[in-house]
Amino acid sequence: MNAPIARLTGTTRVRGAHAFAALERTVMTRPFVSARGFASDTGKGGRTLSEALLEERAHESAAYEPSATASGGPPEPFALCETEGDAEVTLTRSFDENEEITVTFIAQEEPYDDDMLDEDEFDEEPLDDELDLDEDEEGIAINFNVVVSKKDGLSHLDFDCVTDGEIIEIRHVGYEAFDEDNPIIGTAYSGPNFEDLEETVQDKFHDYLEERGINADLASYIVEAHVDKEQREYTNWLEKVSRFVS
Repeated sequence: MNAPIARLTGTTRVRGAHAFAALERTVMTRPFVSARGFASDTGKGGRTLSEALLEERAHESAAYEPSATASGGPPEPFALCETEGDAEVTLTRSFDENEEITVTFIAQEEPYDDDMLDEDEFDEEPLDDELDLDEDEEGIAINFNVVVSKKDGLSHLDFDCVTDGEIIEIRHVGYEAFDEDNPIIGTAYSGPNFEDLEETVQDKFHDYLEERGINADLASYIVEAHVDKEQREYTNWLEKVSRFVS
């Protein structure tokens, strides 16, 4: 039986909310890919840039091993689609006879942590139900998108989500439809703020996604696959740049 979605509503930007505290906790048992252990600098003075890059690639290849979750592939019946050199990862499945489900995330290491920005906004005292994190703990939040479309291609729901590998949070739900006879002129309505919806409605949206396989099992895979894909692209980048500068 698939693990259920752990409910979390609102956005992670609400510091002090129980939802943010749950999402912020560390869920990886090994270092996140951004904390790379670089090769020793011993004897670096005689190396060219190309040689340094290749040495780093060899170090990364020897040190990294994908997790069993990443190696095992996505939960059935999702199918994985990815291309070397493209950071976008897509998971697809059919649901019933009339729906196609597409899950997409970008395995690109962020150049900075969002928590480093606008620190003055987040200086509130934590609430009693907020988890007490150590300063050296690293929270993980992977953004991903879910599109539920009808097979006629004329309409779909678009979910913006985030996960830490255990909890799935819905940030926004949009609806789009194509009507050739009555095209929208101007800006289409994008939908309400998800946290402004009635709690029952929010829960029903979570149920809707869970029924389509967007659950804790998939959340765990997304985080592990993100780490694995980014690491593989990083080592490929080292090799390509090394060849370019040689």
